[in-house]
Amino acid sequence: MMSFLKRLFGSNLDGEALARSSQKDEYAQIALLARFVDGAPLDDAKRQQVWSRVLPRAYADQIDLFVKQGWLERDAEIYRTTVVGQPYIDIYRERLDRAKDRVMAKVRAALAARDAGEALNIRRTYEASYPLGKADWTGPAPQLSYSALTRRILYLDHWLLDGFSSESATWLKEYAAEQHLWGVYWRPPLQEIPDSVQRDVLSISGGDSRPDIPEIVYWKARQLALYVDNQATWQRCKGGDHVRRIEIVAANDEFTCERCRQFHGKEYLVDRAPELPHRTCTSIRGCRCRYEPVLESSLNAG
Repeated sequence: MMSFLKRLFGSNLDGEALARSSQKDEYAQIALLARFVDGAPLDDAKRQQVWSRVLPRAYADQIDLFVKQGWLERDAEIYRTTVVGQPYIDIYRERLDRAKDRVMAKVRAALAARDAGEALNIRRTYEASYPLGKADWTGPAPQLSYSALTRRILYLDHWLLDGFSSESATWLKEYAAEQHLWGVYWRPPLQEIPDSVQRDVLSISGGDSRPDIPEIVYWKARQLALYVDNQATWQRCKGGDHVRRIEIVAANDEFTCERCRQFHGKEYLVDRAPELPHRTCTSIRGCRCRYEPVLESSLNAG
């Protein structure tokens, strides 16, 4: 009982032990402390309740304890981590970086084996280890059928890959599938792009003797993933009872070509919607148009 009370109300926390602990309610305390590194107000009531479920004490009590420890200081409504608490956050972040490297390697191995289901399970297990069940660098939580979409990328045979060798296309699809699986996109360092891919990019870049290879690879991967997502949207609309029309939404920014801009906002019967991506797109980022369902309730409103 005394041990429990000390754990609940005591003010003699061991920051390093908490940062290295395998117990979620212990390292969650350092995760919360890290929220205030750059200064921030307290979370709203709903978010506090979520935190309280994984902390050994209520959110407000945990904040008060941080202040008593000298790990957190308050300036009006803004709380900020102190130099006393920062070392424990550094330890925790190093731990997160190592965990990320390990899980990325596992996901890549699963995708190379064409097992998108296993790759998604690895992601879910990894994110479940975070106090709130979500890593700070990943995309939205995937739906149950998400791995099936990711898997389609791995088996694509599409004109988007024209000009790339079989070896290069395989790497591009695995790179696109990896990013699709995580729900977030990043530019690969040049040194991580295989020589075969770099040569093919140089070849298809034509007169540009110094193309930005990571940038080109990044947008090519985005196109591959978007193609699969667009196909899935179109198929759902075709088979749905409440969607008869589909809208094309372009990126509509300074990189959008005039051809894609002409389609922006236009609606079509699902069976007559033009195929995406547009072959005639001239954007340096490729066609980024997407399908959006037009619900019957929207059509009947007014």
